[in-house]
Amino acid sequence: MLQMKLIVHGTVQKVGFRYGVIGFVESFDQEIRGYVKNLPNGTVEILAQGEIEALKSLHRYATKGPPHAQVREVEQEIIEITNYTYSGFEFLR
Repeated sequence: MLQMKLIVHGTVQKVGFRYGVIGFVESFDQEIRGYVKNLPNGTVEILAQGEIEALKSLHRYATKGPPHAQVREVEQEIIEITNYTYSGFEFLR
């Protein structure tokens, strides 16, 4: 199991980006746990835990986002983990 942290740069706040991530995770057929939140510098942080294919799909979504988003760059950090540390996927403020 892996943990992936993404920092999404561009026009990603006030365009429904976090809601889009939540919708993607809820509709995905594999379990993804973690959170999505806005950061003070105008970026969006996504921390996701799951299997590699699920995380790859989430990364692909994050590079595009919802229709009004304009993603410029996505920073990625992946580490191996042995247990989930989140019970679901949360929208943090």
